[in-house]
Amino acid sequence: MDWNTFLRPTDANDPRTILVNLGLVLILGQILVWHYLRFSPVLSNKRKFSRVFVFVAATTMLVISVVQSSLALSLGLVGALSIIRFRTPIKEPEELAYLFLAIGIGLGLGANQRAITMLAFAVILGYMALISLGRSNGLPPRLLLHLSGTLPQGAGKGAELTLRELLQSAEAGAERVDLRRVDSEGSTFHATLVLDLDSAAEVGPLLSRLETVLPGSSISVVEGHGLD
Repeated sequence: MDWNTFLRPTDANDPRTILVNLGLVLILGQILVWHYLRFSPVLSNKRKFSRVFVFVAATTMLVISVVQSSLALSLGLVGALSIIRFRTPIKEPEELAYLFLAIGIGLGLGANQRAITMLAFAVILGYMALISLGRSNGLPPRLLLHLSGTLPQGAGKGAELTLRELLQSAEAGAERVDLRRVDSEGSTFHATLVLDLDSAAEVGPLLSRLETVLPGSSISVVEGHGLD
């Protein structure tokens, strides 16, 4: 195979060229899905969201391949896209970055720019992988913790004492405890904290200590490395 011809194809309207580009879109799209599942720190349903990457890339390539040879079709595409509204909220900025990368794959291969598309794709994914590994290696587990419960009645244990015991219990296995919010209304008590634990093994003992401080409470813990 002549790699110069492969990387710099001349006939963008040749069906064989379009099929080769479509195959590359599907391969790069699957690599993008794997990278997203492996390195992305988002908290949403990643497997369900990642399914759209290949379709977005392939559809973008199809559109660009069709309209690039016709000014009239290009103008029609602008008009058609102006009525489209995306109403699904993007909860994490990194999801938007992966979506744009999927669109970029389709744009590049739809415009028959194989070399620059594959090179930029490899560099971007490599950089994102390094950022993800650097974010997780050598850093303590950071958690966002929300506790909600009812203060014990008749035990003389008010919100102030409960909060003091809560902070003491959280500090026992943490390098840093950052109290973000406290709500107390009658016997209802809510608290939100950001914790840098000594290790991930401290999560279980932490939950046990918090349950002792506020029996019957509801405790929610999520990964919080995106928090400052």
